[in-house]
Amino acid sequence: MIINLSSLIAAFSFCIYVFFIIFGISSRKERVSISFLIYMVMMALWSLGAFMAYSNIGFISLSDAIKIKLVGLLGAPFAIFATLLYFSKSQKKLFRSFLYIGYGLYAYLLYLNFSGSIVENIWFEGLDYHYTLGQDALIVYSLAYVYLLLAILLLLKEQKVNKNKFQKRALRLMLVGVVVLMVGVLAYLYEPVGRYPVDMIAAMINSSIIFFTIYKYKLIHYSSTVFNIILGSLVAAFSSIIYMLFFIFLFKLDLYVPNSTLILLALCLGICSALIFGPLRTAMQTLLEHISGGRSFLYYRELRNFSTKLTSIVNLEELSKLIVDNVISALKLEWAFVLLNEYRSQNFKVIASHGLDFIQEQGNQNPSNQVLVPKSSPFVQAYQNRASQEEQVYSQWNIGIMLIKGQKHQTVLASLVLPLKFKERLNGFIILGPRLEKDYYNKYELDVLKFLADQASVAMENAITYERLRQHQKRLQDANKQLINQRKFEAFFDGISTPISIQDINYNIVTANFAAQRYFEKTQKELIGSKCYKAYFNRDRPCAECLAQDCLHTKLPFNGERQDNRTQLTFSLNFYPIPTQEASLGAFIELFQDISKQKSEQEDTISEEKLAAIGSLVSTIAHEINNPIGGILGTTDLILEEVTEGSTIRGYTEDIARYSKSALDFINSLMVYSKKTHTSLEMLNIINVLENSLKMAMRSIDFGSIIVRKSYDSVKEILANSTELQQVFLSLIINAVQAMRSDGVLTLSCRQEGDDVLVLIQDTGIGMRNEKFDRIVNDFLTVEEASSVSGMGLSFANHIVTKYGGRILLSSQPGKGTTFTVILPSAIQDKDRVWFINASEPNQFDDSYYIQRKVLVGEKGYKEETIHRKCDETAFHILAYKGLQPIGTVSIHLSEATGHIPIEENFEIGPYLDGAPYAEIDRLAVTKEERQGFTSFEIMVLSYLYVRGRGAKQIFIDTFADETGLIQMFKKLGFEIIGGYSNPLPCTVLMMNHASTYEQETTKNRLFIKKTLSRLVPKIDFSADEMSYVMKAIDEISAISPGKDNVDTKEISSYNLL
Repeated sequence: MIINLSSLIAAFSFCIYVFFIIFGISSRKERVSISFLIYMVMMALWSLGAFMAYSNIGFISLSDAIKIKLVGLLGAPFAIFATLLYFSKSQKKLFRSFLYIGYGLYAYLLYLNFSGSIVENIWFEGLDYHYTLGQDALIVYSLAYVYLLLAILLLLKEQKVNKNKFQKRALRLMLVGVVVLMVGVLAYLYEPVGRYPVDMIAAMINSSIIFFTIYKYKLIHYSSTVFNIILGSLVAAFSSIIYMLFFIFLFKLDLYVPNSTLILLALCLGICSALIFGPLRTAMQTLLEHISGGRSFLYYRELRNFSTKLTSIVNLEELSKLIVDNVISALKLEWAFVLLNEYRSQNFKVIASHGLDFIQEQGNQNPSNQVLVPKSSPFVQAYQNRASQEEQVYSQWNIGIMLIKGQKHQTVLASLVLPLKFKERLNGFIILGPRLEKDYYNKYELDVLKFLADQASVAMENAITYERLRQHQKRLQDANKQLINQRKFEAFFDGISTPISIQDINYNIVTANFAAQRYFEKTQKELIGSKCYKAYFNRDRPCAECLAQDCLHTKLPFNGERQDNRTQLTFSLNFYPIPTQEASLGAFIELFQDISKQKSEQEDTISEEKLAAIGSLVSTIAHEINNPIGGILGTTDLILEEVTEGSTIRGYTEDIARYSKSALDFINSLMVYSKKTHTSLEMLNIINVLENSLKMAMRSIDFGSIIVRKSYDSVKEILANSTELQQVFLSLIINAVQAMRSDGVLTLSCRQEGDDVLVLIQDTGIGMRNEKFDRIVNDFLTVEEASSVSGMGLSFANHIVTKYGGRILLSSQPGKGTTFTVILPSAIQDKDRVWFINASEPNQFDDSYYIQRKVLVGEKGYKEETIHRKCDETAFHILAYKGLQPIGTVSIHLSEATGHIPIEENFEIGPYLDGAPYAEIDRLAVTKEERQGFTSFEIMVLSYLYVRGRGAKQIFIDTFADETGLIQMFKKLGFEIIGGYSNPLPCTVLMMNHASTYEQETTKNRLFIKKTLSRLVPKIDFSADEMSYVMKAIDEISAISPGKDNVDTKEISSYNLL
């Protein structure tokens, strides 16, 4: 084994790179990249192979040592490029592709290396190292380092646009090291020079540059221990080189001192210098400080340890406590505390203390117990007016500071005050109390404390900055979440009766107003964060007609339409973009407008226009056909006068006349569609209208094998327009025939029930569900939408029947058939008369639940499952009718019937009960058209009379908190608000446990209620038993103020009932 300068340089280079690798792997969780480690591995293999070649160790051949060296030497360019690419943070595909090409090229070079094509022969002549390059050596080195040169040029071009000047400097330094390395490798191609460790010297210079770059620019997160080891190795290496140069100069003529001895001696002295002189210098400096400064040495030592801890603490309280504990222990103080500047409150607050009873009693969590020093105090003002810390720290002994805690205060005398001032900003003070061992601070102590103040000021500023950043970040996050939830916005947003929600670009609901929650029957918590298409329309993906993305992309409003399959309502969806910052996600407002009524009216208008067009066409056709038919009939009359009875010609002529009259009748029946037909009312026999409709239907569509059965009773005449009623019956008959699909039984019936005329059209077809009926009524369609017959639609039919004060009822069973019952009032009946009944029959209960669903669920947002509850089956239901149409309802729950009332499930009413019967007036629902009249008030008065007649002493009502108009009506009647609940939406609970307001107040009010009762009683159509309770209450009220009612009816309108 040969130990000379060449082998030692290679060994030192190998050790340095091994340090980089070992500590790089141990620091992988920090900022050490794989590419940098591979770079260090290549350099280590290069150095290892060179060491084994130069030292000629026996356990491996020289050719294998050179191959190991070439593995690292040839791989270095590619690893260098990968490392530079990592440090430049470039993500361009060009560089990545170039790197992958390099890996492929390196694989080819390795093949040439291990095949012996690069170095043919290696040998020693004495102690001199020699080698012969192979025929592919120049090509191999050219490929490797031309690749590296091109890579460097590409990165230099990329770095020109890099704005990070520190990164530029770091890469520039590393490129210098690479260039030095390339020069050393180039020398290897020339054997007389390459046999010396020129490449290894270049590698050592490169490693030194790498160490300096990493240390200066923090490219790699190595610990201080790693840097000390690497730095010590470099010091030992350079010290050994210096010693060796000195020995060569000193012993150059002495042939008896071998080079190996000089090298070992220089190496030993270099290592000793690195290990001994550095610590020795530090120890001597410490000794001198100890001799000259006395105890200041201990202070400096404690301060250095303390300063190290300060740099790692960002919590203000923990930092302040550490400062107080250290100054107390180092200076032997009675007490000390730290004041922190609270910029918001314009005061200084004690954040940490020790030894002062007045401060120790404070509760940091309670603001009223915090110890403060106002900024207006003379102590603070004096320090704020001074220019530098250097002048301030010498102010010592008997410094008065007034501490304030709530209503208490105490003045303490400090021995020294250390301001914590960063630049021009005063962040606080370190207040030192009296010392236990002496009454002064010497020069060395003041120097230590000034240094402490400087360190603490910087640490305090860092902690304050960190705390501000943390609070600012939290404020930003809270502001981002609560921006749209401000109170004013909520009041405005929730006050809009149209459903509105705000969604982000990913269809997540950010917020929704009260109307949206009520309509979609979901709470704010359930909606927020959900996908809008899932929450609103129960879909798994965005709606096909959704224009939200168009709105966000163009920053313009969009609108579209969508029908809700659940309620069959049609909505106009309006999308409005919300301006946001570029970095934030987009958001938009979605506005739901119920346009079902407008759509229905529009479709009715289209239907009327269609019928008008058909009528114009029919009128023209009738005119053109009636003339020739009239001529034919006239001619047949002339022929019949001339031919004899029984002749063949007479028979033919009579057939012609009969067929012509049939055609003429058909043309006349088509005239119902003529726009010239007037809608004047007349007294009609409904059976004749039904028969004409049947004839028209039989001429219009194919009945197939359908059997028509008729059952007509004697009925009263009705006042209506025959054309409109014929359209109604024609539409119902066509629907029935289409439902039976050319096979079945069609039954037409007429009968009289009281003053009402009932027409029943029954089929044995496929039947339908109620929701199907709702759809075809609302959508202007016949049962078969694709039918070739121009049916007017059940919606229009229902509109006509309702106009005459009647109604259409449906009874259907899927697979068995459908019965449409058309109820029309007779001519003597007032179709606009409002009257009240108590529900006692199934169809009447259905009417009550129908009104509740239409008003409470459809308009006010009640949940569907709250309609027709189990408790409603035992309730007393009052129904209001206008003609034959239900227009309002209310449910009354009596405690004597079930022992409790529904409101008790959500609100505690126990404190308001006294053992007497009580009741709840629930589910008040009146159609929109009737709310402006007296119907709501009359239903409530009738409910009050019935409950009072049943003996209930306390009456409870609950309603949505936002229904202020309804609440005002209840309060006018005498109800008082007693509380509320939220399940799931806010509700207000009212109670009345005394006579109504109109009974208690002025004579005018009492006369008004009497007049109201006199108008109400004729409208009541209760059963005899139930009516007795109402009359009992009326008698009690009438007994309060007997006398003739002489109130002018005009005064009634002056009362604001709603």
